[in-house]
Amino acid sequence: MRIVIVTSWPTDVIGGSGTAMFFNSFLDGLRARGHAVEVIAPNYDIEDYVTVTLQRFLFNTQLRTDPRIFTADVIIGFDYDGYGLDPATRPPMIASAHAVYGDVIQWEEEPYRTMVEAQAFFDRVSMQQADAVTVGSHYAAERLTTLYGLPPEKITTIPHGQQTPAWVRYYDVEPRQPNDHPIILSVGKMYPRKRTDILLRAAALLLPKYPNIEVRIVGDGIAWDNLHRVAQEIGIQDNVTWLGHVADDHAFAREWRQADVFAHPSSQETFGFVYLEAMRVGKPIVAACAGAAPEVLGSAARLSEPEKPAAFAADLDYFLSNPAVHPIYAAQAKARAARFTVEKMIDGYESVIEKVRMERAFVVREAALEAPYVRSNTGLWL
Repeated sequence: MRIVIVTSWPTDVIGGSGTAMFFNSFLDGLRARGHAVEVIAPNYDIEDYVTVTLQRFLFNTQLRTDPRIFTADVIIGFDYDGYGLDPATRPPMIASAHAVYGDVIQWEEEPYRTMVEAQAFFDRVSMQQADAVTVGSHYAAERLTTLYGLPPEKITTIPHGQQTPAWVRYYDVEPRQPNDHPIILSVGKMYPRKRTDILLRAAALLLPKYPNIEVRIVGDGIAWDNLHRVAQEIGIQDNVTWLGHVADDHAFAREWRQADVFAHPSSQETFGFVYLEAMRVGKPIVAACAGAAPEVLGSAARLSEPEKPAAFAADLDYFLSNPAVHPIYAAQAKARAARFTVEKMIDGYESVIEKVRMERAFVVREAALEAPYVRSNTGLWL
């Protein structure tokens, strides 16, 4: 089968974060099943969020003339990519929802908020016009129904699967060294909805008990400057190590190995690949009980009341002061991570692909049967 994937969001993990992780696992999974997959992905530089958003809109206006679109048996557009294609002439299309921009708006400030609002508009258009919509969690499905008015029966929830990240093979290469102070690890893009400021405030509350506590933050993004200001204002700056993006797999594995606790206070995740990474290596996890976190993590983590630094601090303290529970949570986490396979994800997508193709074939047949008869030059109606 010939599948065309359309995404104007970066496909590299450095720029594209969780959506890029999905893309790479998805692409390899489809090709492993023997599908011929064509990728239409311009891979813009996302450093300037306003500029890249406008570039993404322009890219979508040009898709109508891209001949690769019309050679496909099915199109899979990420988020709003493909919204400009004519449903009457294009092949059947599946909208694979990841960001759910309508849900993201509430955390954004200008100039980003206007760009997110515009993307939410086209998100809605794309998913209303698509033949089917797929999401990675029931949380995302509910938000699409509520915010975009999509009928629930149009949405299929397919939990994401993840290939083993390259850094994992280095995780056990070196023995873990004893820490002489508590280390909390945070990994993720610095978007406002990730609520890294909640972690900083929680760590500040732990200073009286753990004066040498260290928060090591991997990642960068539009909230970088604001988070530095918050750390300075609340007096936690000396206890925070800002690592930016860690490209070296050995170094990244070392960050995970040495961490006592992994913390992710995000209030909005439509899935959360970083949860899978943390579970895969059996780290104690504290996450906000928000978004898709409860679905993905289950009982393998401490799920804290969202937007509450004191509650988050209490759950961090639970792990820091009770090392005996770490192996228990590690076993639960590793077992749960094993459920999220690429094979199951591709099974789900193949089922949706077959469904939209059969529905399109039925529509074409019905249209042919209902077409008006044409009078031939013999005088007969054919």
